[in-house]
Amino acid sequence: MNINFKVEVLKRKEEILKDLTGLIKINSEMTTYDPNRKGAPFGEGIKDALDYMIQLGEKDGFDCVNLDGYAGHISYGNQKEYVGTIGHLDVVPAGNDWTFPAYGAVIDDNKMYGRGTEDDKGPTIAIYYALKILKELDVKLSKRIKLILGTDEETAWRGVRHYFSVYPEIPVSGFIPDADFPLIYAEKGISRIFVEGDLKGSDLVDVKGGFRDNMVPDYAEAKLKPNKDYQKLFNAFLKANTYQGTFEEKDGLSCVKVFGKSAHGSTPQFGENAIDRLFEFLNDAKVNHPIVKLACDRLIHDIHGQKLGVAYKDEEMGHLTINLGAMSTIDGKYRFNLNLRYPNGVKFDEVVSTLKESVKSYGSTVTVDNHQELLYIDPKSELVQKLLKVYRKHTNDFSDPITIGGGTFARALPNSVAFGPHFLEKPTYIHQKNEFIDLDDFFMAIMIYTEALYELAK
Repeated sequence: MNINFKVEVLKRKEEILKDLTGLIKINSEMTTYDPNRKGAPFGEGIKDALDYMIQLGEKDGFDCVNLDGYAGHISYGNQKEYVGTIGHLDVVPAGNDWTFPAYGAVIDDNKMYGRGTEDDKGPTIAIYYALKILKELDVKLSKRIKLILGTDEETAWRGVRHYFSVYPEIPVSGFIPDADFPLIYAEKGISRIFVEGDLKGSDLVDVKGGFRDNMVPDYAEAKLKPNKDYQKLFNAFLKANTYQGTFEEKDGLSCVKVFGKSAHGSTPQFGENAIDRLFEFLNDAKVNHPIVKLACDRLIHDIHGQKLGVAYKDEEMGHLTINLGAMSTIDGKYRFNLNLRYPNGVKFDEVVSTLKESVKSYGSTVTVDNHQELLYIDPKSELVQKLLKVYRKHTNDFSDPITIGGGTFARALPNSVAFGPHFLEKPTYIHQKNEFIDLDDFFMAIMIYTEALYELAK
């Protein structure tokens, strides 16, 4: 069948933008997880986003399932074998200081701004329209195509785990639209690790910062007993380092807050870590507490884990990285949330043992909260080569496939790889303020995805 994929996508341009706008305007940050909250285990926003996609699919005549608000699918065809893909509808917190409203779906300079435009609502709509185009053209396929709708990818993957417990069938092939072009054949192992200890003693009463471990924190704050002129010390610190921050006296305490710049936790080098900056100040102000010594000796300004004794670099997949993404105070105890990402050649259990030993002398403990093993697919495999062929046809870019530190649902879907939608030479603001998707790139991705699904399922 001869299909002009470019023409088919562009003739639906206004319809695509309308449906993308509706999805971006839904604030689908996860609130709390409550399995007893019927139909909305991850909160009303995520429920609304899932309902939105299911309603689109039902309107267009697809086979749709909403699995108790945990996940869903939109399916084309009734063949036994299927080609699979997963998009996710949850987003990381919007954060602060956006130029346009984070859930406004504002289009400016041929870009749509909004949380989720690139990660991962925009790509999910792109896959949906790939299915819709194939259906409207009545393309005859030998395999069913299924778009699975994830709901808590940015947190703990409970939605897809529940989904595959009910629908355990394995696809013959597939891809995940939640990364980069030309294609991702390997993803680092990822772990969320807590470092915890007592905060009692000294002037330090409370510390807090960041939203998630997989985001570079753009703010951090501390409350201190006013036993020194902390306002004078803090103002001098901000001026000396050209940092931004605020100071106030509240409830008899000195409250300092310092700002940074967010970035994705897999690329902490592109952010400015506000927790690092806060502990610079606490150290300069000679706040005497083990947490300050721990942070300065072992954690801050060290994205490769050299201070913790776990630094490692693989020639193919790059450095082990650690993002100090969040911290909190709960019942007089502090908690640092570390986001660890490691390449081939690293033994995770040995890393954890080293971390425990590194922080023990500060009265701290280490707990592994979550761990996903690394993913590696042979770059010479038929799946990789078939997807690359489609990508190269549409872009005339013959770059080699790459590895990343990010983690995608390719780990949850056997026989799949991560494939777009971001073009490497373009800027990206996922997990940052002012996230956007370039609309020309977005429509190009839909063209690539439509032909890719056709080639895998024909």
